[in-house]
Amino acid sequence: MSTKVIVDYRRKDQRRYIYSPYWISSGEFKALDLGSAELKMGLLFSFPAAQYGTTIILVEKVCVQITEAFAGGTITVDIGKYTILTDGVTTAGLATDVDYNWVVNADVTHGSLGYYFASGSAFLTARALQTEGANVRIVPLDAGVPCTGVHVTSDGTMTAGKGRVHMLITEIPIV
Repeated sequence: MSTKVIVDYRRKDQRRYIYSPYWISSGEFKALDLGSAELKMGLLFSFPAAQYGTTIILVEKVCVQITEAFAGGTITVDIGKYTILTDGVTTAGLATDVDYNWVVNADVTHGSLGYYFASGSAFLTARALQTEGANVRIVPLDAGVPCTGVHVTSDGTMTAGKGRVHMLITEIPIV
């Protein structure tokens, strides 16, 4: 595992409908913020127990929306799981990568505007098999907070690119 510097894109205005699936949407991530020699991760969602309580969060679907075409070299965009020390961590804090399993690079056409759903990731395989293991489940914590992030890289100098991520989640009570 490695650590990456955070650029914070979380939104605090999400609606919550407990015990039925609902969509959450990230703030817009930008290639020019993330694509540098320094390893950076765009923090999209965090799942602290202080906010979600004693629930298990099942991820039903994950979608990457490209709002501005990416340009500049061969681009890689991966959406995955990370942890942060506490939910108070913001831009310039550190995140530890756990797994790039929500949406993998091959699922996204970076140079075209559109919506791209997971089609080849461990998450999708777990969903298809209806296994509710680690590839689908998030357990909220206040220390070592699970989160979702985007990692963008290029073998050249990125000149453009923006997007956001949407997740359909269900909260299941565990008490």
